[in-house]
Amino acid sequence: MIGIILLNVGTPAECSKPAVEQFIGDMLSDPLVLDKFKPVSKFLARQIIAPLGSSKSLNKYSLIWRKEEPQISPILYYMQHLRDKLEQQKNVPVEIAMRYGSPSIASAFDSIYKKCPNLSKIVIFPLLPHYAQSSTQTSTDEIKRVYNNNDYPFDIKITEPYYSHPAYISALATHVKPYLTDSFDRLVFSYHSLPIHQVKKAWRKGREYDYVYQVKETNMLLTNELEVSPKKTLLFYSSQRGNGWLRPFLDKDIADLPKLGWKNIVILAPGFPVDNLETLFDVDIEARELFMKAGGEKFTFIPSLNAEDYWVDAIWKIITTS
Repeated sequence: MIGIILLNVGTPAECSKPAVEQFIGDMLSDPLVLDKFKPVSKFLARQIIAPLGSSKSLNKYSLIWRKEEPQISPILYYMQHLRDKLEQQKNVPVEIAMRYGSPSIASAFDSIYKKCPNLSKIVIFPLLPHYAQSSTQTSTDEIKRVYNNNDYPFDIKITEPYYSHPAYISALATHVKPYLTDSFDRLVFSYHSLPIHQVKKAWRKGREYDYVYQVKETNMLLTNELEVSPKKTLLFYSSQRGNGWLRPFLDKDIADLPKLGWKNIVILAPGFPVDNLETLFDVDIEARELFMKAGGEKFTFIPSLNAEDYWVDAIWKIITTS
């Protein structure tokens, strides 16, 4: 019998300054995130960058944090719902794990084994359709480290990036179609930006590591499925930490669109199957405000796939056909 662990990057444990600071410190002290291996870099991440950045990040999290019960981060809330639906509809044990924060990878292994001691294999399904050193690689490396350091009685299989898998594209198309019933000027794709030097290093290894290729392939396949002309689409990158990151920047260039006559846009972030800070704040709050203040007339935000039934079915198809 197989089990499934849904894997994501992570979230602060709570909406508080210490929790946000801990989360930022954990993430930025990872050498695969900032490409820094010296102990001084970890010191800077935890003792300087995280404390300085936590207040600004806390303000963002406070705007998107769930006010209803349970009062948890949106990414954890939707992942819990996705876990429950996948488990109930496909009759397999499912747990969730975060690269940084809770629930940890080790706790996910322990929980799923306790739930079903006769497991022969666990499939790790990263909620990360595209390869990136700072998300996919560090998450799967940590999975392997935890697995190899423990004597688990089951095998593991890590799902490869599924940016072009027909089931993923079909789920996205099903999800997006209801938002395209009215006329619009541009369909805007937003993806997390990456340091250009990381992108180039990965690109040299082939398409299975080429983030920009994979992003554009997803866009091409999806627009074909939706029968939307590529000429009516735009690509932006968000959440950059410096100028040497992939452009154009969502928070810098979205305000230019009304000046070009594109005042009615529909926007989505296909790189995030579950809503989080990057979708709910960077896109739906910050980009919306910048666009509307610049003269935009209609800003239609498409939520992530989250726990929709067609996404549950797509995950199962990806797992069983990969």
